[in-house]
Amino acid sequence: MDIRLEILALEQLLLEPEARKNDRLLKQLLAEDFVEFGAVGKSWTKAEVIVGLKSQTWIKRTIEDFKLRVLADGVALATYRCRHHNANGDESLSMRSSIWKTYEDGWHMVFHQGTRVSE
Repeated sequence: MDIRLEILALEQLLLEPEARKNDRLLKQLLAEDFVEFGAVGKSWTKAEVIVGLKSQTWIKRTIEDFKLRVLADGVALATYRCRHHNANGDESLSMRSSIWKTYEDGWHMVFHQGTRVSE
């Protein structure tokens, strides 16, 4: 499978409500040393992200302008715009970046960052 399509599919999966509440799936997809820098200026560990996603109100998000750059053998940087579709009909936008690394059992996200932007 094309690496770009594989990682795009994983990014899209992580935006789905079923995946965001599935401990087993999140533990599989996030690397042990995973860290996230959030749009609110806070950083989170793997364990904190898994707990936080359970209490988060789900908002439909769509990926736009997805790009993938291979940084080294088995390491890739995904960048994209994420459009948030709020329940009241408003939309907001963030720039997202993720670093993925492949292990024996597949791709794992090791880093993620979201930055809010104005359109």
